[in-house]
Amino acid sequence: MERIIKIGKTIRNNWKKSVLGAVVLYYGAATAKEKFEINIIMRAACKEAARYGDALIPMERNPTLVTVILNPVANKRKAKQEYEKYCEPLLHLAGLQVDVIQTTSEGNAKEIVESLRGTEAIIVAGGDGTLSETITGLLRRNDDANQFPLGILPLGRTNSVGNSLFPGGNGVEKVKQLIEACMAIIKGNTVWKDTMKIEPITTEDETPSRPIYAMNSIEWGAFRDTESRKDKYWIYGPLRHYASYIFNGYKNSLNWNCSGTIKYTPPCAGCSNCVVKKPEVKRKWAFFMPTPQLSQESDQSKVLNPECSVVNELCFKATEFRIRPRKDDIPSLGILVGKGGYSYIEFVSEGWRRLKSNTELPDVIEARTVEMHPKEQGSDALMEIDKEEFEIKPMKITLLPKMIKLFCPEQIKV
Repeated sequence: MERIIKIGKTIRNNWKKSVLGAVVLYYGAATAKEKFEINIIMRAACKEAARYGDALIPMERNPTLVTVILNPVANKRKAKQEYEKYCEPLLHLAGLQVDVIQTTSEGNAKEIVESLRGTEAIIVAGGDGTLSETITGLLRRNDDANQFPLGILPLGRTNSVGNSLFPGGNGVEKVKQLIEACMAIIKGNTVWKDTMKIEPITTEDETPSRPIYAMNSIEWGAFRDTESRKDKYWIYGPLRHYASYIFNGYKNSLNWNCSGTIKYTPPCAGCSNCVVKKPEVKRKWAFFMPTPQLSQESDQSKVLNPECSVVNELCFKATEFRIRPRKDDIPSLGILVGKGGYSYIEFVSEGWRRLKSNTELPDVIEARTVEMHPKEQGSDALMEIDKEEFEIKPMKITLLPKMIKLFCPEQIKV
C-alpha cells in the first residue's frame, strides 16, 4: 500500500512528465497494434497472390508483362515507399513480370506511355494527376493502345477515381485498399469507364494544342481555389480544410466571378452522329480476361437522332463552375453552374457543410459535348482538370463513353 501511495505522490509531483509519458505510451501501443494488424493482412494477401503465381502457364508463353508508372514524389514522397512495401510483393508473388518506370517531372507520364511498347497492362502508382497524364498519353497514341487494361494503385494525395473503385482510409484501411487494388489486377476484373476529351479552342494565329483526357472533373471557381490552398494551413492538422475557408473566404484573389458562354449538345444513347467504336481486343494471353464488346454498338451506328446535333447556348456568371461525367443509363456530362454570389458567412458555412456531409450541389445541365468560352481572366486565374491546374482558356469537352478499361473489384466487374 505504501508503494502505491508513493507512486501516486511521484506522479502528482511530476505530472507534466507523467502526462507526456502516458501520451508516448499510448501512441507507442497504437503504432505497435497497427503494425501487427498490417502484418497479419499482408501475410494473408501474400498467400492468396502466391496461389495465382503457382498456377501453370503454357510453355510457349512468357509471364504476363505489366508496366508500372510510378510517381515517386506523390503524397509527399511516400508513394514509392508504400508501393515497394505493400504492392510490389503481391505483384511478384502472383507471377507477373513487373517493369517499373518512375516519372521524373510533371508531364513525364504522358511521354512514357506514348512511347511504351511490349506491355500487356499498365498500372498507375500515384494520384489523380498521374492517372490523367497516363490516360492522356494512352489515348494520344495512333494504335489500339486503349485496349490495354489500366490498373490504379491509389498512392497519391488525391485519389478520386481510385477511391471510387477501392474505398479506403488511413493506416490499416489504407493498406487494405492497396491490397484490394493489387488483387483486382491479379484476378483480372475489369470495367469500362467514360473519359472526357478536352481540346483547346485556338484562333487562326495560334498553334493547335494536343488534347488532354480526364476521368474525374473540370472545376473552376472560389470553392476550388479555397480547397487548393488548404495545405498552407498544415499547422491546423486535420482541421486545415476548415481553416482554409476561414482565412480565404474574404479574399479577392479567389475566382468569385466565373463567367462566359457555353454551347452544348444534349445527351444521346448512341447514333450515327456520336457513336465511338472501340478497337477490337485481340490478346495472345489469357491472364486478363477480355471484356465483351457491347452488342448494341453496331446497331447504334445506324440509328438516326436529329436532336443529337442540336446546339444550345447559355451565358453564365457564377461563383463556381464544374463539368464531370455522370453515372446514368445514358452517358452524359453534368454541368454545374453555381450560385451567383456569397457573403463571407454564407461561403464559409457552405464550405463547411460540404466538408462535413461530403456532398456537393447536383449537376443542373446534361450534355454530350460542351464548348466553353470564358470571359477575359487574369493570368493568375486557374482551373483544375483532374486535380491538375491549367490556365483558363476556351475549350471543347467531348464525352467518350466506355473508352478506358480499368481493373476493378469483383462486385462491379462488367
